[in-house]
Amino acid sequence: MKKYSSYIIALLFCHGCDQCDNNAYKQEEEKGYYTKNLYKLDKIESFETTITTLQSPDEITKFRKKLADRSPKWSVTGTEKKPYRLWISFYNKAILENIVKEVAKKHDSRLLENFFKSFGKLFKEPTEATEKEVIASLKKLKAHTTLVAAFKECIAERYNKPETIYLSQETLEYEEFLYFILNESNKNNRRHIKLKKLQVNLKKWKKDGLPSGEELWKKIQEQEEKEKRSLQNSKIYRYKENQQAIAESLRLINQLMHDPYSLTYKDLLETLPHGKNKLENILDELLENRDHINIQSLKRYLRIVPDCL
Repeated sequence: MKKYSSYIIALLFCHGCDQCDNNAYKQEEEKGYYTKNLYKLDKIESFETTITTLQSPDEITKFRKKLADRSPKWSVTGTEKKPYRLWISFYNKAILENIVKEVAKKHDSRLLENFFKSFGKLFKEPTEATEKEVIASLKKLKAHTTLVAAFKECIAERYNKPETIYLSQETLEYEEFLYFILNESNKNNRRHIKLKKLQVNLKKWKKDGLPSGEELWKKIQEQEEKEKRSLQNSKIYRYKENQQAIAESLRLINQLMHDPYSLTYKDLLETLPHGKNKLENILDELLENRDHINIQSLKRYLRIVPDCL
């Protein structure tokens, strides 16, 4: 009998272990579901287009014609920056400092610099003569396969790390102009416009004497605690990862009001929308049970921030 009892106990113990493992797995699975970041960035795709716009003589010809046709349409009010000024500011900030000088550490970069110099002339004079000069520079550059490979490798290495790349006025202004010239419907050509509009709206919110998102969220949490209602009932709020994501998102929104160029691309395109999305879902849950002024105000505040930056 003892023998069988031991066997039964062993079976029950093993079954209990399996049950514990099962529960732990389900909890991890649930946590992964509720904390998942839907905005994960691998690289900054727009930079590949922005920096390596022209790869062949045909592309150079098409681009030159678009420049000649659409550049005059760029200046609507007369206050817009000139095409060449936009290009050279972007080149000096994003390409010369971060890429060309890096390539030059191991290679003779003169062919690369000559290509960009001739390319810049297109923005001043989008003529056939200038186009031929750019094509000739491109042919010389492409003949130096090692240099081209180093250039592309440097671009990939730098722009596959969105957490290290800060937004810059020079890059955003050039992107806005570039996609205007290409006449393409692309979210990147609206990013600078959206950021400037967002900053204006956030400053107006503050000027109107309204509490910031951080202040409203703190009031909501304090009110929930005071009225003995637990936010922990929310499957999103209960995870610390989401609470931290919300706090970071609200901090970044407030930072945008002061200086939109102080954020990295990861801040703007991954961290900020992730926390904002979690908070919006929590507020929707709260509104199912009560209609509180702070909850409504925070929802209005979040609506100032576009879903797609």
